[in-house]
Formats: sequence, C-alpha cells, structure tokens
Amino acid sequence: MKKIALFISILLTYSFHDVHITHTKVYYNTDLGSIEITIKVAIEDLERTFQNQSSEKLLIGTENENILVEKLIPNYFNKNLSFLINNQTIDYKYIGKEINKNLHDIYLYFEINSIDKDTLIKSITINNTLFLNISTNQNNFVLVEYKNQNFNVTFTKDFDNKKILLIN
Repeated sequence: MKKIALFISILLTYSFHDVHITHTKVYYNTDLGSIEITIKVAIEDLERTFQNQSSEKLLIGTENENILVEKLIPNYFNKNLSFLINNQTIDYKYIGKEINKNLHDIYLYFEINSIDKDTLIKSITINNTLFLNISTNQNNFVLVEYKNQNFNVTFTKDFDNKKILLIN
C-alpha cells in the first residue's frame, strides 16, 4: 500500500512540474563564412510569449496563422538572444520557420552574414533569455559548432550569458 501511495505522489509531483526547453544550434559555415542559427521551440511557448502583444489568435504553424507572427518572431528573438563575435555585437536576420512533424515544436532559422570570411573568430559570447520571463523551469540548450570544435551551453534564469573561447 505504501508503494502505491509513493508512486501516486511521485506521479502527481512530476505531472504538475512543467519543464520548458529550447534547443539552439549555432553552426559556422566555413564555405559561406556565415553563422547559421537553428532554434527549436515549443509552439505553445511561442504563443504564450506573444499573447501579450496581440489581441488576436496567432495560430502559429496552422493554415490560418496570423500574419503578425512573421514580425513578432524576429522582434522577440533579437531582444532575447544576442551574440558578440570577438567582443563585437553582431546582428542576425530571420530566415524563416518550419513546423516539426510532431506538430508540437517549430524550427526557427536565423543567419549572421556580416562576418568577413577571412575574420579569425576568437570568441563568441551568447546572451540567451528566451522564455525566461514566462517559466521558472526554462532551460535553453545551445550547441556551438565552430570548425572542429563543439561547445554545449545551458542557459537558465540564473545563468543567461556565456563567453566561449575558440581555438584557431
């Protein structure tokens, strides 16, 4: 009987514990000299973030998606995800989005083209506050792939900035 009660209490504890995650891949394309950024987020989290900015239903990822979504995405991400390359702020542009086959997640694509192909990248500083204002259990995982180096970084409400030193 005690085992059943313990099982039920554990089940109830974890069923009410929301975990929110983003996955970001930052890839340096050596052929183009650009940095490609892919971010996987839950559509629900994106909708919840934007609901304060629009009184209309956004219906992200549906045939009836509100046209405002295409403006909200780059505005939000430019405010909550920033990059410094060699201690210089770098702008990136929104390329587009793609709905995951599971219909729960969305892939967002961004690109940094403002880096000269001959520039030696010594460091990348990332400031990632995506969705930290809407969930205390938000985790933002970032994988940085630069040439033959890989770095995994986790951002939370207590840790939203990380500098990565690259070996060239």
